[in-house]
Amino acid sequence: MSEPREGWHGLAPRTRRIVRASITWFLTGIIAAAFGLMTATYTGSVGPHVAEYETTLNNEITFNMGPLGSLIIDSPLPLHLGVDVRVGQIPDELTLEGTTISAGPDQAVAALTADLASYTQFFASPAEAISAATHGLVMDAVSRTILAWSILLTLVLLGRLSAHGVLRAAAASAWRRPGVPAVALTLVVVGVLLPVVPQTHGSAGAGSVSSVLAGTPLENARITGRLGALIDHYGQVVVDEINKNDEFYDDVAANLMEKFESDSAVTEPAGPTLAMPTVAPEEPPAEDLQNHPEEDGEETEGAASEQDAGADAEVDPVTIVIVADLHCNVGMGRISGLIADTVEADMILNLGDDVIGGTSVEGFCIDAFAKSFGDRPVVVAGGNHDSSETADQQRAHGWHVLEGEPIEVNGIRFLGDLDPTLTSLGAPTRLVADENLPERGHRLSERACEEKEEGKPIDILMMHNHRTTEEALDSGCVKYAFSGHFHRRIGPWQRGLGVQYVHTSSAGAVLDKPTIGPLSGTAGVTIMTWDRANAEPIAMRVVRAMPDTSVELSPWYSWPEPPGVPVHLDWPSPEEAPWP
Repeated sequence: MSEPREGWHGLAPRTRRIVRASITWFLTGIIAAAFGLMTATYTGSVGPHVAEYETTLNNEITFNMGPLGSLIIDSPLPLHLGVDVRVGQIPDELTLEGTTISAGPDQAVAALTADLASYTQFFASPAEAISAATHGLVMDAVSRTILAWSILLTLVLLGRLSAHGVLRAAAASAWRRPGVPAVALTLVVVGVLLPVVPQTHGSAGAGSVSSVLAGTPLENARITGRLGALIDHYGQVVVDEINKNDEFYDDVAANLMEKFESDSAVTEPAGPTLAMPTVAPEEPPAEDLQNHPEEDGEETEGAASEQDAGADAEVDPVTIVIVADLHCNVGMGRISGLIADTVEADMILNLGDDVIGGTSVEGFCIDAFAKSFGDRPVVVAGGNHDSSETADQQRAHGWHVLEGEPIEVNGIRFLGDLDPTLTSLGAPTRLVADENLPERGHRLSERACEEKEEGKPIDILMMHNHRTTEEALDSGCVKYAFSGHFHRRIGPWQRGLGVQYVHTSSAGAVLDKPTIGPLSGTAGVTIMTWDRANAEPIAMRVVRAMPDTSVELSPWYSWPEPPGVPVHLDWPSPEEAPWP
């Protein structure tokens, strides 16, 4: 009688198969992960430059500027991982929505101004660019790992099939043949060690630290080649711009907090709200929009009864911050986020034109805005300076990008879409969709009416251009429509059978002046309280940041009621526009 087997051979065959399979999964997974990490790439930006990012194992982030030299900083990544960044040219041709655009000589000054602003943004906050690149590299590494793991497991399976289920015996037999071990070890060295060894080579301390960068996030960066001389000679210009920009928005933030600290109603009105004026508040209001006389002098019976019914319902308030036309002004993005934090905003409505040209290198701006806005929901209606690539960048941060279908966020139903036109540096505004502004507005109006008929009315229609909201307001299928684009505030006022609000620029956008850097004009951000129970706004106020860093808080205003009969008013001139 044979003795029972012990150890490995004493285990049940099923158990041994499970252990072997687990080991195979683990080892192939480790190999695939190593492959994914070592081969990951990402195309992003460094200031105005297009840049290619690749992972290394030297614990350094090296910005390689070609013949000019390199800028080297210690890597914040784990596992001794580093990044090699090959900085390319500043593109003079951009591909947007399938169209190639060239910045001609007449745009040279504007382009150079934008380039300087991009350098300033990068030097002021390189962590934003590194964070975006890290996310891109991780996503690419994960996809490569999954692909490599699938291939390895498939090869193992094919090996078992070709060996008729005795792969281990076939491998052991092959290993005993003369020369096989030596060839196998050589292949491991050539296929694994040779690619890995160069990636572990660092700069060995090469380069020197520039005194110009002292006090900046890059103060410990080492610089090699002629790049050091260029930074020493010209870098002070960029550093001065960084300091000027930081000091400006530090002052704005301090003035903002001072205003809030002295305000008795930061998050909601302390008492009765004021009626929204139709002229600047320093002039006596000639007319109260909340009580605007209708064409026949009175509301319809249906509208009055609807308001009476809503008045008895329980109030369910939510605080919203509204921004528009930020145009890559990350300083005002920071201020907008500070406002949202201070008033404990539940969400942010973004009315579009986050960037200037809709290019990939402007992903830095979206990253910075996302960091400032925090983890609160952001609903965005893309503008004519945003592209489909911009929308992808926004989605990557979890923003709710409106694309023609109703969505519900925080108990509020939204409808909106991307602007069908695109405006970028060196190119006129052009149609990039299969419908123009009126056609897009017509489609949204029809969709809003369908939703209303089905008992699921749209609470807020959001479009960057006000022209795409007016048909829906005229139809009565939407009560409230928000837009930007105009760079000055109009309303909220009665329009058609609803209320229209055209938001001012949150970057202080002024014609022919850059929006990046200290403010060229007055920037506005709206704070609104919304009643989810009755699907209507409760009150609003506007925060205004001035070019001299001062900040103004408007009083809390009530919103006009949607009229019972159609109302159509001529838009006021810039001098007569409602405050601000």
